[in-house]
Amino acid sequence: MFSSDKRKGKENPERQKAAAPVDPFPEDGTPEPPGESCQNGGMEEPRNDGQGLLEELESAREMLKRLNEENRILSESIARARADFFNYRQRVERENERLRATASESAVAALIPVLDNLDRALSSNRNEEDPFYRGVEMVRGQFFSVLESMGVSVIETVGSPFDPAVHEAVATVEAGEGIEDGIVTDEIQAGYKVAGKVIRAARVKVARAGS
Repeated sequence: MFSSDKRKGKENPERQKAAAPVDPFPEDGTPEPPGESCQNGGMEEPRNDGQGLLEELESAREMLKRLNEENRILSESIARARADFFNYRQRVERENERLRATASESAVAALIPVLDNLDRALSSNRNEEDPFYRGVEMVRGQFFSVLESMGVSVIETVGSPFDPAVHEAVATVEAGEGIEDGIVTDEIQAGYKVAGKVIRAARVKVARAGS
């Protein structure tokens, strides 16, 4: 029996040491160094390379590239819209101007015969002392001032070279001394323009050199 106890007491001391519990805080105050499994918490250390950073950088570059392309497309669209609006506004202004000019031309064409009648009344009585003559002359002046405000101008005739664009030759006279060929010598009916456009050509006589 004692031999059995002795055998128990003579067990391998290294084995006893391994079986004894480990004190993480020994008396000398130095903690027991943790094992390999405790150093990393039992987890694998993360990869310490730049692959993830490179992937994020490449993704940011692609996003910036797309944003730049979208900005370019948007800028071009805005520029086209601005140009279209500018052209549209010009077309509207030209159309409005054309309509105003057409309205003025129509009004002038309707009023010119009234001016002709006033001119005939004045030509039938050349007595400038006559109150009737002075009254008609005053009315004619006021009436023509209104036409001038609408852009009406008189076509030059006597003494000017014949111009088929503004003159209508109704007769010819032989060019004599002091009268050159192709010069308007007399006005039969006055002609008028509105803003440079002929409303009615002047009817005139033109000098022609004899053969």
